[in-house]
Amino acid sequence: MVLRVLVETGFMLALNPRDKHHEWAMKILEEAKKREILLYISPTAPIELSLIMKSKGYEDKDIARVLNAIDVILEKYVKPQYPQIRLKELVYATELRIRYPELTFFDSIHAATAIINNLTYYDFDQTIKNIIANEMGSTV
Repeated sequence: MVLRVLVETGFMLALNPRDKHHEWAMKILEEAKKREILLYISPTAPIELSLIMKSKGYEDKDIARVLNAIDVILEKYVKPQYPQIRLKELVYATELRIRYPELTFFDSIHAATAIINNLTYYDFDQTIKNIIANEMGSTV
């Protein structure tokens, strides 16, 4: 069975060749291209990325250009899946933030998405990895 993995905003940022994690992101794309993994992108990652760029003063035309460039890069390798974000994920994300106050709004949604969809979290955030490991031992 092929490993189903979830990446999020860190992965999208690492697609920039100047990012220190670029090799890691490209390795994931190669694994997906070879069908060693099934790539899922957290549905809120593009929104989070857009908000990060907006907060850093990027104009909308520049945000659109960056998002389009990411889409082009992804399409060269794989057509990633984007799990749905339903009320179920948002409720669970909120419950996670109550239990784990260190979680940010978006991180809680990434974690909830991984847990509910039984996806392996493949991004950088060790806090999210630990919380997912804790939660997977309990009933969702």
